[in-house]
Amino acid sequence: MKAAERFNKLLEQSKQSPEFRTEKAILGLTEEILAQMKRQDVSRTELARRLGKNPAFVTKLLRGNNNFTFDTVVRIARALEMEFVPHMMPEGWQSRIFDFSSARAEEESKPLAEVKREYTASVNTSTGGDYAEIALVA
Repeated sequence: MKAAERFNKLLEQSKQSPEFRTEKAILGLTEEILAQMKRQDVSRTELARRLGKNPAFVTKLLRGNNNFTFDTVVRIARALEMEFVPHMMPEGWQSRIFDFSSARAEEESKPLAEVKREYTASVNTSTGGDYAEIALVA
């Protein structure tokens, strides 16, 4: 077996480990927080102020090597005027979540049912054809 093949086999095996999945979740959450901060033009210093913490605390959290508690995530979400919504899905599925409200549907002059149909929440990537819909309506 060539070195590249061995490496790829080890990589695929490691992707199944709880440690890999934990790090992937932490990195994804960190990226989501940073993206929201950028959208809202909220600096790390401002987020720290909103949390009642020092900027070093926020820097440590956002390095990507922090094991968040639900309490911390909820507080960060609230500081960004957001809601934290945990989400689980079957193994092998890929998730896409779209948030929309009935007000947004009205603004787009589309019936809510039509807007809702446009949003697919989860796609089973192992079969490529199974869909599940989760309506997130405010």
